[in-house]
Amino acid sequence: MYLGNPCGAIVKAPGEPTVYHMGDTDIFSDMALIAEIHQPRIAMVPIGDRFTMGAATAAMATKRFFKLDAVIPCHYGSFPIIDATADKFVAAMRGHATKVIIPDKGKAVEV
Repeated sequence: MYLGNPCGAIVKAPGEPTVYHMGDTDIFSDMALIAEIHQPRIAMVPIGDRFTMGAATAAMATKRFFKLDAVIPCHYGSFPIIDATADKFVAAMRGHATKVIIPDKGKAVEV
């Protein structure tokens, strides 16, 4: 069933690293263009595995398309039918140069 176009947001501020929030999406090949054009250094990647990418696909997208300093998994642990933790994503990213930041609910994250 068609559920719409992939949608995310690029956030740029002078003197700060570019941030890419992948939104509620699955992997798509134009992520390579986003990486080439905007060169994000930080990304927020959905990993819930029901309405978005799962952990393995999210790690693949992160490693294949981007050269990030840090990645923050999101869109998990909010209701029962999606992945409860980021553990699978952390495991899939193990050994990669990108730092994985797991935020505590309700607390700010400094990157």
